[in-house]
Amino acid sequence: MNTKDFTIIIPCILFRDVKECIGKIRKVYKKIKIIVCLNDPNFSVNKDKNLKFIVTKSKGIGKKRNIAVRYCKTKYLAFLDSDAYPKKSWIESTFKLIKNKTIGIISGPHIDPPNQNNEEKLIGKVKLSYIITMNANLQKKISQQKRFVSFLPSCNWILSKKLFNELNHMDSKMLRNEDWDFVHNRMNKTNYKVFYSPKTVIYHENKTISDFILKRFRYGFYMWPILLKFNLYNLYFLVPLFFSIFLFSFPLYLIHAQYLWFYSTTLLIYFLIILVEVARLSNNFNEFVKILFIIIPANLMPGFGMFFGFFKFIFDKITLKKN
Repeated sequence: MNTKDFTIIIPCILFRDVKECIGKIRKVYKKIKIIVCLNDPNFSVNKDKNLKFIVTKSKGIGKKRNIAVRYCKTKYLAFLDSDAYPKKSWIESTFKLIKNKTIGIISGPHIDPPNQNNEEKLIGKVKLSYIITMNANLQKKISQQKRFVSFLPSCNWILSKKLFNELNHMDSKMLRNEDWDFVHNRMNKTNYKVFYSPKTVIYHENKTISDFILKRFRYGFYMWPILLKFNLYNLYFLVPLFFSIFLFSFPLYLIHAQYLWFYSTTLLIYFLIILVEVARLSNNFNEFVKILFIIIPANLMPGFGMFFGFFKFIFDKITLKKN
């Protein structure tokens, strides 16, 4: 087995989103096959026989990956985001694992790049919080213990094309959370599992604070298609939704005076949890203040996204029926 058996698949919107990613891949893997599925038809690139671009009108990440896999001629797939790039031996670290009959997906840490500005470093610290990132120690740090896990995001997935096709690809209708659906609603019905490999490392870029917070909102906004595919794992996503509804319930104290006490006590407990978590992440008071003002909206945005996304989801359903 060697890297010729793998194709790196990258979904994105514009060529400029992926240009730097391709350059950094080529520093590690000179000849590995890369397929980019994007929306932008206007770009120019140096000739590379192992680099293929597919232009599509589809917006969903899952749909773009599905399209790219159709053009893939190798036995194995390596999923990567356009704002990420591999560490040395990323793919080689999976050679002894990928033929294991119980391993469906090999994933690993997607850590911060070594050279970041101060804003990016702050976002990186916020992502280390357990109230921001699921399994933060596995996703954002390099743990020494390899193990089976329930889920890791598809920004760093390596799997066989055969398995991907057998599970009928990703849900092409989902704009977000297609990887969660692939694992919990498709792969979990088989004997295959997600395997955490601490040596299968990529670097995942952090952008601006506004981009990070907006991305968290979008994450919740497009959550409803996955919530309607009921399984017990989806209950995890209901916590931020219920808390956002609770925050909007403040006027209920006008109906029942004791509700103000309940509302205030709950908010106090929430802020105490936030303060403890910010203190854990901070090295000094200046950093404490900055992280505090990032982590609160970052924590709340998925819930607000789900709340407002519900009305968009219902509107789309009504519009679809009328048409």
